[in-house]
Amino acid sequence: MFLKGYRKKIFRAECNPSFESLHCIAELDQDVSEALPYLNASLGGFTYIKDPPSVTFRVHGKLITVYGDRIAVNALKDEEEADKIIRWLQGEINEAWQKRDRIQPSYENAP
Repeated sequence: MFLKGYRKKIFRAECNPSFESLHCIAELDQDVSEALPYLNASLGGFTYIKDPPSVTFRVHGKLITVYGDRIAVNALKDEEEADKIIRWLQGEINEAWQKRDRIQPSYENAP
């Protein structure tokens, strides 16, 4: 397993604390930078940045960005939704890394 664990922080937007939605930052226990091009290829990232490496996805009205050391998710309804998304991404990162010899890495943005 490539990514074994993380610690998460749930908070309201600092720029407008009256927003109902939550944000989550999950600090990763391992650096996953090497897996990001494979994750981008397997999930079809919206934006890929090479340096420092990150890949952003748009999923169900949310922006989800995976950096080498953390995952950021916005527009969450509750902590349970954050847990579900972070666990799903942990599995996707591990699967992309495990299958990297069969995945053509992508360093490009979506068209």
